[in-house]
Amino acid sequence: MKWLAVGIGAALLFSSTAKGNAQVEDADNTQKQQKTRTIRMWDACDPDSFNAAVGSGTCTAGHHGKTLFQDFIGEMQSDRIAGAWRFNPLLDASQGDFKLVRLELKPGDQTIIQNQGGETHTLTRVNKYGGGFIPVLNALSGNLVPAPECAKTLSDGSLVPQPESDANQFVEAGKTEAGPTAGSAALPQGVSQWQCCIHPWMRLTIVVKGHENEH
Repeated sequence: MKWLAVGIGAALLFSSTAKGNAQVEDADNTQKQQKTRTIRMWDACDPDSFNAAVGSGTCTAGHHGKTLFQDFIGEMQSDRIAGAWRFNPLLDASQGDFKLVRLELKPGDQTIIQNQGGETHTLTRVNKYGGGFIPVLNALSGNLVPAPECAKTLSDGSLVPQPESDANQFVEAGKTEAGPTAGSAALPQGVSQWQCCIHPWMRLTIVVKGHENEH
């Protein structure tokens, strides 16, 4: 009986150790599979003309381009977007048609938001694409109804920005911030829509795949 007990104890210890090692390996594999993806914000504002027209500090100097304010307004009037104001590439034309770029993530993936432009931008999750909190840019881009996640409409009809949150991040020019984690409350599984609440034509679709459809 003594040797039987010793044998059973050794077997249980080996089984427990093997299970523990397997759990560590699974955790290590999960961490290895998780990635960090960068969401970049772009614009091409010319500091002198933008600051003169809108106000000091609107556009900071950098290597992002020098679109004059009047040319920015002219492009908005003709195209309803200013093409240099975008997330990453704004559109995917690889298949011969134009569609919003989709960022595909897995649960646990981390995001980093990097503003490489000269203006402040937001990365905001919205239920439906709409306008932001700058009325003139809403009108020029044809987004007359503000997304409620971007702007609150006051009794006098004016718009104020919604407070910053994990799903509504304000990133100043030249700054880099940690973004939401895929699979979190801010960036849930499934398809979500994101936009800038200042420049509402800046849009991005993010897809967080579930474990059952990762492959």
